[in-house]
Amino acid sequence: MSKKIFSVKFVVLCLVAVIIGGLWAANAAGFIQLKDYAKKIPLVSTLFKDPVREENNIPIISPVEQENQDLRNQIKALEEKILALEGEKVKYLEQISQMQQETSALNSYKANTEKFIDNSKQLAEYYKKMKPEAAVSIMNNLDDSTVLAILLLLDQEQASKILSLMDPQRAALLSQNILGETNSFE
Repeated sequence: MSKKIFSVKFVVLCLVAVIIGGLWAANAAGFIQLKDYAKKIPLVSTLFKDPVREENNIPIISPVEQENQDLRNQIKALEEKILALEGEKVKYLEQISQMQQETSALNSYKANTEKFIDNSKQLAEYYKKMKPEAAVSIMNNLDDSTVLAILLLLDQEQASKILSLMDPQRAALLSQNILGETNSFE
């Protein structure tokens, strides 16, 4: 019989240990708050005192809670920086896009200008081989910028012969334009 009492005591002790362990695990997992229940038991309530309060009844913050608050503040500051940087990124991407469009337009202008210069050189070669009278009769049907481009590529003797055979007003206007073109290159 004494063995039976011993085994019953042992079983009861084990059950109490399992219950305490289960309660402790539930408390640790956050399922229950043993502190609230323990405060209601007279002798046990002295073990669960509130943190020491300062004179103005503000609880003292534990170092871990202070570190958590500091980390939250740092996270918030970093998130604000990220938002600001994303805004700058969008602004810079828009600038890059605009610059790419400008570069494309300048490349197109450059290609057109180079093509115009090459064509003007080719035409100048044709006009060098023509008689001045024939060149003037063709140039009278061309716009001033084309005639000016051709005249600038001809040698001085050929250009002067062509200008002398042109209408005096147009020859004077082209001469002024030639003077303006040569001054702009200096």
